[in-house]
Amino acid sequence: MRGLSELVSTIIVFSVVLTISVSGFLYAMYYLDQNQAAVEYGFIKSVFRNIAVTDIDHAIRLDYRYPYNYVAIGYKLTSTNVTFVIGNTTITFLNTTCLTASVRRPLAQGFSMVYGVNKSIVESDTPYMLVYEYYESGATTLVLDPSPITFKVVYVNSTQGTYTILYFTLVNFTGLNNPAGPPEIYGQGYMVVKHDPSKDLYFKYTNITTVAVYINGLRQSLPQDILNALSSSASGVEVDVRVLRVGVMAS
Repeated sequence: MRGLSELVSTIIVFSVVLTISVSGFLYAMYYLDQNQAAVEYGFIKSVFRNIAVTDIDHAIRLDYRYPYNYVAIGYKLTSTNVTFVIGNTTITFLNTTCLTASVRRPLAQGFSMVYGVNKSIVESDTPYMLVYEYYESGATTLVLDPSPITFKVVYVNSTQGTYTILYFTLVNFTGLNNPAGPPEIYGQGYMVVKHDPSKDLYFKYTNITTVAVYINGLRQSLPQDILNALSSSASGVEVDVRVLRVGVMAS
């Protein structure tokens, strides 16, 4: 009986040690998995923020290599529709395209802004983008959103006097080789972001005294600088609208 008791005790001790070892191993694997996913996600977050702060108003090409065991680059169409009513002319731009990076790990809580101020119309000399993240349905998604409209007012002195130019700039991500199509996602690990000004859309209007901006049908309050510009001349101002088509390819 004593020998049997010692055997049972040994088995119990072995089972406890084995359970602790397996639990420790599984925890270590889980920790390593979460840590690696977080490192890759943080890398892509730095890439998106770098794109957001880069002046892409001129011709430029950005090349990135990134780890992709956990994180996948993609894109999504938003329902952000922008309409300009410039004098008697109406122009509408549909469905802004954003870049996304997704990982099936809980690396964010709810919605949070990573970079930028969530405003629809921003005064800036350079294009303005937002970077934000959210956790939903078991996945964390990072978004590079170019939907904010930027504007700039320029007062020009000439031999005919002073005149005013009001610039509006929109940005949209397109295919690298097809500016009329969406970003080209063929694989993961390498991404090219390129702006070729010759692919942009330009609209120019003169002698304008009224401008209205609608986003998804809602009229936006215009900043005071725009209102001042519109009232600076009885004969109206020049209004230039440009859509930057920024090509993207992941492979």
